Amino acid sequence: MSFLLFVLLLSPNTSPEFRSEMFSMRVPFTEAVTRELAAGQLTLERALNLRELAVRNPGALPEPWRTRALSSRIPGWAGTGILVENFQVRKQFGLRADGDFPAPLDLFLDSEIFPIRVEYTDVYYEELARSVLAGAETAWQKEIVEWGYFMPPHVTAGNPYRILVADTGMQASGFMSPVDYWWDTAWDDCTSWIMIDWRNDAQWVRDTVAHELSHATQASMDCLEHIGFWENTSTFMEGQVEPELGVWFQDSVLEYFQSEPHRSVSAGEYMDYYWYGGFFWPHVLSSLYAGDDEKAVFVRRIWEGAMQESGGAGNTVDYMESIDTLLMERQADLNTAYENYAVQRTLIGEWSGSSMAKVQWADRYNTIPPVAGTLIVSERGQVSPPAGQQPQAYGTNYWELSWPTNYTRELRVTLTSPDQGPWSLVLFHPQWSTVQTVRMEDAVAELTFTPTAGQRPRLAVVRGGTESFNPENPQSGVNYTLSYGPLVPDPIVDEASPFEHLQGTSGQVTLRGLYFQDGATVDFAPDTIEVTGVQIVNENEAIVSITVPADAPLGAYAVTLTNPDEGSGSFDRAIIVKPAAAKPAIDGDCSCSTGPGGRFSGPGGPFSGPGSLLLLGLGLFIIRRFGRV
Repeated sequence: MSFLLFVLLLSPNTSPEFRSEMFSMRVPFTEAVTRELAAGQLTLERALNLRELAVRNPGALPEPWRTRALSSRIPGWAGTGILVENFQVRKQFGLRADGDFPAPLDLFLDSEIFPIRVEYTDVYYEELARSVLAGAETAWQKEIVEWGYFMPPHVTAGNPYRILVADTGMQASGFMSPVDYWWDTAWDDCTSWIMIDWRNDAQWVRDTVAHELSHATQASMDCLEHIGFWENTSTFMEGQVEPELGVWFQDSVLEYFQSEPHRSVSAGEYMDYYWYGGFFWPHVLSSLYAGDDEKAVFVRRIWEGAMQESGGAGNTVDYMESIDTLLMERQADLNTAYENYAVQRTLIGEWSGSSMAKVQWADRYNTIPPVAGTLIVSERGQVSPPAGQQPQAYGTNYWELSWPTNYTRELRVTLTSPDQGPWSLVLFHPQWSTVQTVRMEDAVAELTFTPTAGQRPRLAVVRGGTESFNPENPQSGVNYTLSYGPLVPDPIVDEASPFEHLQGTSGQVTLRGLYFQDGATVDFAPDTIEVTGVQIVNENEAIVSITVPADAPLGAYAVTLTNPDEGSGSFDRAIIVKPAAAKPAIDGDCSCSTGPGGRFSGPGGPFSGPGSLLLLGLGLFIIRRFGRV
């Protein structure tokens, strides 16, 4: 959260309650100032003065602030951000100007071709001052003359733009300091000057000068724009003005930005180099949409579109709105561009050889965004982003997709979220020539695809933004759920009838369940049962013709139904095999013999012939005599 937004939250028009968790000011000195401001121990005017002195002249601070500032110096990457934000707060609340220009230094060099003056304190710094002047002339030629960025408004032939070389305490760095509103123009511009630290190397300083002069041109166009885009643009401009040194520096700060793709492109405080690494946002946009314009001219058009005439009241048109308007003129829009950006920011370094890679100098950038995890999408499952990685508006999660070797079934991934987004799923791989994109409709985004042998694509979960998006406060990330698995679910078998089957018989088994497909096959385990036919009645029923061998093992058998897409489902104890029934004895099926104690024998069996008549008569006599046997 920016200092400006913090102040607005403390203003009478908003809730007076201060909650420290709203803020994440990571520069120790400014954190201390913010705490005392929130506690009522400092006035807003006093807090702004302390912040300015900590950047411009920490030795002039009163105690204990002087000791705090000197023991933990303002980092070089934070100087311009603090000063610009101070300027914006002052204008928003009608406070006095930050001050005047600094007193002239003893020595100076004037450019012979542009209204530029480089001032320094001692002849010891003359070599560095000459390098600064040369770098300023190169940057002025490109940024202002060739690419059309606005010249600082107060500059004339007799009033050159001032660049000072002195001790900032920021090591090899520098800053641009806004001074006051320029009322002679209708738009919200301001005057400025630049400080370059004397510890800069004379051979490398021109890159720093290009960065700071870019800030001066931004101040000439919209001094109230979100400070994040100031740093995005100036770091972008380093590469355009000084392609060798500039791109080297860009690559060194890109990691801070790429390592947190879930954060909004507008996120970040002056806590690290996130805003600097954020140059990649305008860099990719210009690589994709500049058309006939030079890339720096495309970015200039963004600044022109963000200019307003508020009289210092506020940033009524922000740079993201301007980007959207510019893109619509080029048959695109902000959310579509961000989807494309989510892919392009990965096609660098080792992936820069992709036929889809469009980013200028893609092979010179080396940090690819990390994945949130790996999904084995051949198995049904669900996942949500890890804690702390839920995407903000214009933020992204990346997931690597995996499946077994030779897996060919069509797959599906769906996205749902309590937040309506907009959301997109973008599937891509550096060896592909196109990407596959689906957007959320009716609260769900569903993407289907067929696996490609030997390739593990990335799935980008892209959260776009709405018209209410505010770069000053991109809000927290939101959760979502990915559900994944085969497009056609694995079949489910949950009933088989009849249950009992006898050895040595043939018959049918009716299987019931879900997701049966025409052409499915059926197997039993143990595998001694022969399947002679499978009839798929519908997706819930199949009739299976079987033959049970006479020597089939007794006991329970499992059944497995496999669809043509190789999805399968099993049901344990689907049937049971029992022994065949005992065969009854009939006449003529046995051989008998006579002998002591043996049965009577004769034609037809043991009870055939005259003996059988004698026994029959004896039986009838007993029944008639006694009435029972």
